[in-house]
Amino acid sequence: MSDTGPEQATTETAWRIPDWYRRVGLASWFLIGIAAAVTLIAVVIAATSEITAPLVLGAFLAIVFLPAADWLVERGLPRALAALTVLLGLAALFVLVTWATGAALVDQADEVSANLDNAVRDIKDWLADTPIDEALVQQIRDTTTDAGPLLNGGVASHFVSILDSAFGFIAGAILGTIVFYYLLKDGTALFARWLERADDERARSLYRDIGDRTVTNIQSYFRGRTAMALVNGLAIGLAAVVLGIPAAGAIAVVNIIGGYIPYLGAFIGGAFAVLMALGEGGIGLALIVLVITLVVNLLLENLLEPRLLGGSLDLHPLMILLATSLGGIIAGMIGLILAAPAVAIAFDIKAKLKATGFFDNQ
Repeated sequence: MSDTGPEQATTETAWRIPDWYRRVGLASWFLIGIAAAVTLIAVVIAATSEITAPLVLGAFLAIVFLPAADWLVERGLPRALAALTVLLGLAALFVLVTWATGAALVDQADEVSANLDNAVRDIKDWLADTPIDEALVQQIRDTTTDAGPLLNGGVASHFVSILDSAFGFIAGAILGTIVFYYLLKDGTALFARWLERADDERARSLYRDIGDRTVTNIQSYFRGRTAMALVNGLAIGLAAVVLGIPAAGAIAVVNIIGGYIPYLGAFIGGAFAVLMALGEGGIGLALIVLVITLVVNLLLENLLEPRLLGGSLDLHPLMILLATSLGGIIAGMIGLILAAPAVAIAFDIKAKLKATGFFDNQ
């Protein structure tokens, strides 16, 4: 007995799994579970994006325009009538902006098409003078040569696809409008009623703080983003007018819309302006527009953005770019616009909960 006891103890000690093995294993399974859950959620959202994306957009817009409804209620309007007034006003604004945007793009479609064709030809000639493989030049030409004519003939050739997209847009718009109206009308009361169900006063105060901070961040983000988009689009459009570049209105519209998409929108809007300048005045004018675009965006990012957005988007630029890209992949244009603020709000809520000890082991 005394001879075998130490050997058994040594054997058991030798074959014991180290604690760090267990920790690594648990962490690995935890990460796999999170990745699987995130993937499943992303797949579901992508598959139902025509429905879920307008619903989320309606909720965001309801929060943004909540002060307008409150202002009307303070002036004596019933809550339902105030919500309806804001809804009709926003619908009228949307129709007006859509009409102005469409008019600018359609009226200047010939100029845009001609300038893009000229830009493609200039790029092809420039590549032909450089020591680049001819097959690559031809591939680039084949890829970009239809960019201009698409503005004139692309709609007719994709009529069925446009009808399908229009049906999805209309259905989503109706659902988003319903969510927008009822959140404006009853959202504050529903949140207050939900808070009353919390028995713990500390938990009720925490949820109220999170709700108030989330609403404030969303409102300040979209106010700041709108101001930055207008300044960006009007500045670049005005520069196009001064430089004599055709379709300055279309350039301004593209950059205003792109201003709502962090980083990627500035790149797309700037690239469009540079291509228009390249087609009109060659590489020299294109470089001037490129410099103007970079200066305008750098000034906005470093001077106006901290003042207008504040802490509503307190994320690293790489995280913003990643969130925006994934949002676009999953939910299209609405995902491009809402992904960054949604992720910022999620991180802010997590920080608030962590500060109160919510995640501490009980």
